[in-house]
Amino acid sequence: MKKSIFLTTNGLFIFSQQQRPPSRHSSRVVQDPRHFFGENCVSQNIPLAIERATSCAHPDAHRLTNACAGKDVVTREDAKGVFSSLGQNDPLALCIAFALGDRGDVAPLLRSAELGFAFAQAWVAELKTRGEEKFKFAQLAAAQGERDGFVLLGCCLQNGYGCEKRLDKAKENFYLASELGHVAAMVYFGRLLDKSDPQRWRWWGRAAALGSRWDFWMNFLNQVELFNSGSENVAIMFAIGKALHGRVNEEEGTIFNSKNDFEFFFGPAKQAIAFYEAQIKATKDAMHTWTQVGIRFNIVKDVRKLIAKLIWDSREEASYDVSERREQEEHEEQKPDLQKKARK
Repeated sequence: MKKSIFLTTNGLFIFSQQQRPPSRHSSRVVQDPRHFFGENCVSQNIPLAIERATSCAHPDAHRLTNACAGKDVVTREDAKGVFSSLGQNDPLALCIAFALGDRGDVAPLLRSAELGFAFAQAWVAELKTRGEEKFKFAQLAAAQGERDGFVLLGCCLQNGYGCEKRLDKAKENFYLASELGHVAAMVYFGRLLDKSDPQRWRWWGRAAALGSRWDFWMNFLNQVELFNSGSENVAIMFAIGKALHGRVNEEEGTIFNSKNDFEFFFGPAKQAIAFYEAQIKATKDAMHTWTQVGIRFNIVKDVRKLIAKLIWDSREEASYDVSERREQEEHEEQKPDLQKKARK
């Protein structure tokens, strides 16, 4: 099987402060140039990857753009030629030259890992079959904030490869990789969350939007059916609707840019989106009503704003009864058709 490679936010020319875990605000400086290798659910586009690297302040980005400066680097062979010429002591060049080659000789990759290049260390961890070595290299990569390192360390901890099984730590590492944009990690993290946790759908929705749809696809129908049967999974229904919102194109017949079984999924998807939109509208109505009440009784403006924010922040609980509202909206939608029939 061909080795899958995921370009990383710290390993290959993006950013991230080493030895520090990513946060929601620090985990990304520029868009992820995954196009360099054509993995992590994007197509290969080396010129685009180089263009994005030019706007990044990470030292590896500078090295990459400097190496390609003045050269016509368009294809894999072009890039391989550039980086192969940089010698045996440049860890970035060794790793990229190996990645773009036939990968039969792993010596350049091992040399890159020995020189401390985090992405190479993560890749070596994936290639290793012995648990102790896999765990060792995954730890080395993760210690530098490499997202592939986080994923592989999570896999080791989940399955006990070279270490004690620790699902809590596995979940933590998958989360860190997810925050850094690793699509598979989003799926793995979602799988380890409790079935009743709406955050599962947030991450599976993000993964689906980036091209990995399977887990979302195979599970959301069941949740819609549970909702219709009277289950109290309203927060999950809201999360599913939020993930699908803006991702369904009825005209083109696609959901998450896929035409697969559109007719089968469209009805439940539309229902989840309608529930999400109704909850958002109900929340905004509640905020407006509170504001009017606050003004009427001369509540201090800062207090009014604080309570309005609390109302808005609670929207994901999906606590409003919107069934009657939705029936009214459906009735309004059907009016034109009924009027046409009446004319006939």
